[in-house]
Amino acid sequence: MATKPLGDLGEKIAREYLENKGYKILDKNFRYSKLGELDIVAQKGSNIAFCEIKTRMKTGPGGFMPEDNITRAKQKKLVKLAQIWLAKHPDLRSGQDQDWQIDILAIEIYRDNSFDIRHSENAIADFY
Repeated sequence: MATKPLGDLGEKIAREYLENKGYKILDKNFRYSKLGELDIVAQKGSNIAFCEIKTRMKTGPGGFMPEDNITRAKQKKLVKLAQIWLAKHPDLRSGQDQDWQIDILAIEIYRDNSFDIRHSENAIADFY
């Protein structure tokens, strides 16, 4: 499967997973200039989760995991994008100290179209 369709499928799986866990999807594929993209912005209670989705076809045992592709540079971009998104949506902020986090959803899809999903909550800290 080509990269774009695989990524689109992973994002669809992630949206359904988050909705089933009680999250409300606020935004998807938010782009800001050349900085990059937030795959999914979701809310559960008063907490906003900025979700990075990584999807891979699982062809055998071992190998890299989808989340291994999230470099330190990518982490910095995700934090910056989250801050920009919050600044552009002041109506959703519950105060200066809005609770937010960056989650990673790693999805491995098997040849039979079954999949495994790992949801790492608050996986990237705002320490930059």
